[in-house]
Amino acid sequence: MIAATLLSFVVLGAVAAISRGLNLVNHARMITLSSQVLQSAVEDMRLKNYAQVSAYAAQTQPVNFTSTITTELLNSDFTRTMTLEARFTTVHASSTTELGLIAMEITISWTESGVPFTRSARTSFSEKGLSDYIYVGF
Repeated sequence: MIAATLLSFVVLGAVAAISRGLNLVNHARMITLSSQVLQSAVEDMRLKNYAQVSAYAAQTQPVNFTSTITTELLNSDFTRTMTLEARFTTVHASSTTELGLIAMEITISWTESGVPFTRSARTSFSEKGLSDYIYVGF
């Protein structure tokens, strides 16, 4: 009887540890996937010219890019809960004496077990090209 009770505690502990481990693996998968989607979105923006980016800056902010997740190869069961949006801010308007500069912060959000998560990347666009970008926070 004591051995059976002890064995049941060991088995229940192992099941709980496996369950927690699977949740952690899923969370790691979602962080990796969100980073890939974010990087893909930044690279897609890199292909646009300054006039296209300034058109985004003229729109109501934030600009929703969630449809790019579902229309590209990024569509999966994992990305169905993700939303992708960007905020464009004109830092310097284009003039004869100064090049135009637009800052962009792109954010991906998703929910796991009712808990919201986000990742962000920031970059700047000038009339002469795209500067480096950095990832910010989880």
